[in-house]
Order: sequence, then C-alpha cells, then structure tokens
Amino acid sequence: MASVAQNLTFREVISSVISSLGTGESIKIEGFGTFSLIEKPEREGRNPKTGELTIYKPTRRPKITFDKKFLERVYSSGTAPETSPETTSATAPVATPATTPAPAATPAVTPAVTPVAAPTAPVLPPPIPADLIAASQPPMLWQIKAPDNSFVEVSSNELPNWGVGANTPIYSAATGWKLAGQVPELVGIVK
Repeated sequence: MASVAQNLTFREVISSVISSLGTGESIKIEGFGTFSLIEKPEREGRNPKTGELTIYKPTRRPKITFDKKFLERVYSSGTAPETSPETTSATAPVATPATTPAPAATPAVTPAVTPVAAPTAPVLPPPIPADLIAASQPPMLWQIKAPDNSFVEVSSNELPNWGVGANTPIYSAATGWKLAGQVPELVGIVK
C-alpha cells in the first residue's frame, strides 16, 4: 500500500491517487483515509428505464475508507450524526496506554481502517403493463399557408420547422380554421 507524503499540493495528491489506483494499488493518506479498488463481479440487474432484466459486466470501482482520526475530528466538531452501527464502529476512540509516552525514535503505529458497509441499491418497480400505456396515434396533418402563398400539408411535429407559432392560422378537416395556439393537440409543439 502506497502512502502520500506530506506537503503535496492538492493536484499532486489527486494525481498520486489516480496513478496508484490505475496500477491496482491502494493508497493511504495519513489522517484522511485509504483509497482502494473493489471488484464487482458480473451480476444480474434491471434496466432502470425499461425495467427489463439485464446482465451487468464485471467492473472495478474506486472506494474510500475514512481514517478513524479523520472521522473523530469531523464528529467532534459538533455535527455528529445519530449513533448507528456503522458510525459506532468507525468512530470508536483509540485506546491509549496509561504508561509514559514512547521515545521519539519509535515509529508511530497507525490504527487499521474499518470498512464501511456499501449502500444498497433501491428496488425498482416492474415495467408498466402494456394495457395501461395509451396507444400512440399518428400525428395529425394540417394545412398551412406556405411563403409562396400556396397551401401545404404538414404533420403536427413539423409545424415548428415551417415557422408556425401560436398565432398562425392552421386548418384541418376535424377542427376547421384555428390559431395553432388554440388547438389542444399542439400545446407544447408550437410556441
């Protein structure tokens, strides 16, 4: 596991984290946390848009586990969250011996980082039944006056391309002559 030296700029720290994770190595920033990679195996899931079952490919994801010292400083600032099993185990104070301090030549021992449980994914509802989805209707055709004073037949979706606005007169056999802004089917299409 690599360790980041002190007195580096933020960009240098980020660059060091990226390069270490790129080689598959974990990196520890003293007093902050440990960056590592987790392997996610191939798994079955649902497409969030359609609700269809799908197979997700295996991936590698970056993960950060915060250092106990960092969490203690955050929680001691007066913004501690309510006690829960995850925060209790991650923020337990480090016991110090009642003896005299060790000589300066003895290297400091850093406590092991406690992993935090990953959040669970929300359960997605099943797809909407086909009988509840309204059948799409073909776009309605309208007669409009072209720039050369002739009349052309245009579908609802193409009206904005012809410069039709809310105050443009349009004609169909079903509605007769109306201003485009007064036709409920064209709300949101013409402005």
